[in-house]
Amino acid sequence: MTTELMTKSLRDNRGNTIGWGIALVASVALQLAVYPAVRDAAGEFEKLLESYPESFKALFNIQQSLASGVGYLQGEVFGFLAPLVLLGIAIGQAARATAGEEKAHTLDLLLANPISRTRLLLDKAISVLVSVAIVTVVFAVVLVVGNSVVGLGVPWLDLVLAVKASAVVALPFGALALLIGALTGRPGLAIAVPVGLALLTYLLDALSALSDGLRPWRVLSPFHHAAVNSALSGDPNWLGLAGLVALTAVLVAAAAMAFERREVRG
Repeated sequence: MTTELMTKSLRDNRGNTIGWGIALVASVALQLAVYPAVRDAAGEFEKLLESYPESFKALFNIQQSLASGVGYLQGEVFGFLAPLVLLGIAIGQAARATAGEEKAHTLDLLLANPISRTRLLLDKAISVLVSVAIVTVVFAVVLVVGNSVVGLGVPWLDLVLAVKASAVVALPFGALALLIGALTGRPGLAIAVPVGLALLTYLLDALSALSDGLRPWRVLSPFHHAAVNSALSGDPNWLGLAGLVALTAVLVAAAAMAFERREVRG
């Protein structure tokens, strides 16, 4: 039943995964296609960036010249686009893992099979992880190929590390969605809370560079520990990434315990 359940979950999420994947690939391809023009007009872009307030540049992760491959990817791909898509997959699918089945009154049918609630939830969690992994791999391939085509000049391993860090930062938010769904059976709430928390912690990490008051609090942001910019420069924060994986495991375990004990509605 375990394999069948995972297959069902992947099939149920297929449209969501493909949709987000196409959106990411198309957007990244478009950004890469524009890069040569940006590089050739570097002087004009530098003048434009100098006119922007520091808060704007921090918000959109503009830390280096957009004429450089690393700076361009930081601002145009990893600053907002990649986190949005990977968070969308992880949170959306995790929120529907059990809460969506419960709302659709199909959960009893799954629980009627010879499988524990914990096993069901873990299989659902693995299916979400597989969906994130599929889009992550496709994302990495597109970046590596595009890097060679348009001449970004970024080492392929650094690209892969940055993509990996972007995927890892989405995992604890997906696990939180899974936990809230297991606790409440309400997919809307299971989406809203992680999305709000992701936005809050993203802003905390982005704006902490501009505020001495915020800087000590950035340790609360998963985006700070993922350190995608550092990974893109060849210096990934392995300890931070390991911490995010551990946090994800704790949240999934908590979700399993909550789901095992709660009376479901169908």
